[in-house]
Amino acid sequence: MIIATNIALIIIALIILIYILERDLGLFLLSFIILLQYIWMFCSILVIENGIYINEQGRNGYFVYSGFILLLFYVTSLLSLIFYKKTFGTLFKKTPSFKFKIGELKDINIASILIGTILGIAYFNLFNSPIPLFSEEVTKFNFWEYAKYPFLKSIIGNVIAFAGFGAALLYRFKKRTSIFYLTLYIGYLVLMDQKFTGFLIAIYGILVALYFSSNVRVQFKLKWILNKYLITIVIALFCLVYYKYSVKQPFKYMGLTPLESVFYRAFGLQAHVFWGTTEHYIYNGTPNTWNLSELWKGMHVLMREFWPWSYEAYVSVTTRGVSWTNAYPSILLRIFPLPIALLVNMLLLSVVGFFQSLLATFIERRSFVLSIVFFQLLMWVSYAYTMAYFNKLIIPFILLFALSFFTFLINKTRKNESEN
Repeated sequence: MIIATNIALIIIALIILIYILERDLGLFLLSFIILLQYIWMFCSILVIENGIYINEQGRNGYFVYSGFILLLFYVTSLLSLIFYKKTFGTLFKKTPSFKFKIGELKDINIASILIGTILGIAYFNLFNSPIPLFSEEVTKFNFWEYAKYPFLKSIIGNVIAFAGFGAALLYRFKKRTSIFYLTLYIGYLVLMDQKFTGFLIAIYGILVALYFSSNVRVQFKLKWILNKYLITIVIALFCLVYYKYSVKQPFKYMGLTPLESVFYRAFGLQAHVFWGTTEHYIYNGTPNTWNLSELWKGMHVLMREFWPWSYEAYVSVTTRGVSWTNAYPSILLRIFPLPIALLVNMLLLSVVGFFQSLLATFIERRSFVLSIVFFQLLMWVSYAYTMAYFNKLIIPFILLFALSFFTFLINKTRKNESEN
């Protein structure tokens, strides 16, 4: 009965997702990270509430109706994103096109140089460091502890999705350069030993760029899911992960086979924080904290609550930047009662909608450099929400303020020149 109930919730979530895909492919692409998080969490709850051992919490899961609570957040989030798209889309209709120019270099050329430079730096650092794909000790998770130039982490990271996005953005205008950059980008992901998430983020960036830079608005068709190329890519990624887990067997201590380990890693852990907060604050009726400051680093707050090991181990892990996954909207259930948590979620998503609309506007106006910048800002914003690291919103807002002030000065200068 538990399995059937959670499978039914997954089907409902997928039907809603397909409806959004068919009605508004652009909104789906811009919201991909958040929507993927929800679908992944539905699948994870199916595994958790069937009694799987939650390694991070040191206990077994059980049925606490968390799938129903997640569905409420899922639906209200989608309604909010649809509303904010219409609202901000209307607001930004008259936003002027802003393009950089340095001497004879036009905006598109500056963007091309920027992407090439970033990829060059990424490969330079990678080839001077232990390469995760060929190392038994170094993985994508601890790569920057062994990297030759660890200070580059804040610029490059493990995925550098904005490089893939930028390369795809050039496709309609510099096809050969775009294909060359995309090849380098995919090669970097492979060498970094990226698996499902890394490639999904890469595909996300590429599709956003291609969709909004096109003069024709493509309509989603259900048969795309059964495309032979997509199926081939999924099978190839699965085989790659299965091979790595056959060699390393990371969950052998739990008695899981390599095949079981793949599914446990993919689905068993994604929603354990949400399940835990649902159990504590709704199922067991633990009083809410009403402490808004917990949003600042919500992931750390929830990790501390469910951490089954020593406090020293917790400090060591969080200091090194290691964290769990998907602490949002879980943190809202800790702070507020469910009805208020849903309302706050709808209000907070206005920030996501704001950056989504700005990104779409800049791509459509062919402001290449700004499109790359705002794609990265949207990535940071989406990451801040999925991980409940709201302190990460500081940089996007500082850059947004700086850009607004810079634009104001330029417009004022142009106005004064025209008057004179």
